[in-house]
Amino acid sequence: MGDALSEEFFAEVADKYYPQVLEGLELFGSDEVAQGIEILARPLHTIKGVTGFMPGFEAASQLTHKVESFLKKLQAGTLPHSADNISLASYGVNSVFAAIEQIRDLGAPDQAEIDAVCEMLVQASGGAQQGKAAASADCVAREDGPEGPVLRLTAARVHGKAQADQLVAAVLALPQTAPVTLDLSGVTSFGSSVWEDLSGLTGMWTLRVRGLSGAARENFYAWEFDALFPQEPMPAPQQEAGQ
Repeated sequence: MGDALSEEFFAEVADKYYPQVLEGLELFGSDEVAQGIEILARPLHTIKGVTGFMPGFEAASQLTHKVESFLKKLQAGTLPHSADNISLASYGVNSVFAAIEQIRDLGAPDQAEIDAVCEMLVQASGGAQQGKAAASADCVAREDGPEGPVLRLTAARVHGKAQADQLVAAVLALPQTAPVTLDLSGVTSFGSSVWEDLSGLTGMWTLRVRGLSGAARENFYAWEFDALFPQEPMPAPQQEAGQ
């Protein structure tokens, strides 16, 4: 992206908007959520408006709109100021700037990544009926791995108490003689409260984690759960005979 308007916009983002965003995110970390949202609202609203009419920036504008809507719900009290929601809000804001950097450096953003973040924000903003349906659905699939059982999470967003109870029950049903691998390769967001429920089992079962990415990975390290749940690399795909 080399035209004058784009270059001016990138300069504004780096010199003006990003420092404001860092200030807002720091307030999140100090539990001053309302003040942080107020500071974040100004640069995000401007970015949404500017990217909305610039060719090639449509996806960034769409993402910024979703993030802005999520912040407004937090500000209005429609959504609770929970640790998971604040973590997701921070991740969404950072994703806006990651998308802009991708446009600057690569000519286009990672659309799959943007879609995933937008889906997380939509799910987290869902009404009670949506949350109830998600909580009641089965979210754990048992598989047998070469070193022990694997519990694969089949829900993209794992936060509810019912989901935590399913996962804990699945671990309790397994023998303690072999390590249990939690496969989160299909999970985009995993709540800290679910990790806390699982942490009570780590003295009896060896629980390993693989496939962490996105907001799930960010939350995992932010709450230092890596001290309790060692990570296991994803298995390499098997090659067909003759290759």
